[in-house]
Amino acid sequence: MNPVAETGAPSMLTDLWRRRTHLSQDEMVSIYNLVKGALRGYHPPELQSLREDKEELVAQFIYAKVLRLEPGHGESHASEHSAPSSGYAVCTYFRRFLIDCLRSASNQRDVSMEIDGIVQQIDEHAHAADDPVASVLMQYGLDEARVRRLARGFIEALDKYEQLVLAGTLGWCSEDKGGLFGLATRHHIPSYHYRAVRLGVTLKKSAQSADFAATKIGRWIGGTLGIPISADNQAAILLVLNLLAVESAQGIT
Repeated sequence: MNPVAETGAPSMLTDLWRRRTHLSQDEMVSIYNLVKGALRGYHPPELQSLREDKEELVAQFIYAKVLRLEPGHGESHASEHSAPSSGYAVCTYFRRFLIDCLRSASNQRDVSMEIDGIVQQIDEHAHAADDPVASVLMQYGLDEARVRRLARGFIEALDKYEQLVLAGTLGWCSEDKGGLFGLATRHHIPSYHYRAVRLGVTLKKSAQSADFAATKIGRWIGGTLGIPISADNQAAILLVLNLLAVESAQGIT
């Protein structure tokens, strides 16, 4: 897993999602691939309680909830807020779909809903149904304000070179020309590659979850935020990385 890499193309995903009931054949293929790619490494616990395998459930999700092809589904009026802009939001919507499937299974087959605390999860999701960010973070006892506050504290504890490396790879100046090398040249950052690896914004191609967990960012996510570094938590990891990126300008003077 590469927690730093984003899934799909957020702007394309958002645009297609808003127009999802009026897509061309090629556009339907595009949104199918974007959604399926976002869910590839996501394995929420609800999957273990449903009879269908993940591939079948993903297909049902895309058919019914993304493309809205089921009879009786009208036009989509997804707003700027509700249309997903990244892979973590797609994961949240998929998990909500699985919870709905469990509700249905409970009604049809009298399945016990007490397994693994699913009833509590359903109640929590009901209160956060319109807020994908809150829906992801509440699973770890977090909220956006707290993550942002902890992100600012993490950034302030970095030295000025590490702050620049963070801003130049994930944050506010990551779109500048020349990439990390250009950033290091402009700001005279010594040992910039070593700093990037130690920070966790650059990983070797052979890197595993444990390698990222040992970096400064990985230790912050796993230790301070309490989110284990694993593929199962990819949606939450991507989300907190996005919030860390947003806060990356705060420590730069």
